[in-house]
Amino acid sequence: MQPGDWVYCVNPHEYVFGWLGYIDWIRPPECKVVFVRTRLNQPVREERRILLSRLEPAGVSTDWTSSELNALIDLALDTRDEEWFYELATRKGGERVDTV
Repeated sequence: MQPGDWVYCVNPHEYVFGWLGYIDWIRPPECKVVFVRTRLNQPVREERRILLSRLEPAGVSTDWTSSELNALIDLALDTRDEEWFYELATRKGGERVDTV
């Protein structure tokens, strides 16, 4: 894992278990993660130092449904990740991107 990678907290004893975030910095054995979505898919912005062993890389799927792509596009906008936004918008193709 490296800074910028998207990760999930996989330790059930952590408050942020199941949350999605990205790595801000790494100083083994720990790192700082900026969590942006709870396991219930609610937007948050919580920075937390956490052990690398309690994280798992977020998988990259090419089989997203249109509504899942819309949610990811919203997340890219929320986190101001312009490169990811354009990548997702390209995957969505000519369809309209419904964002709020």
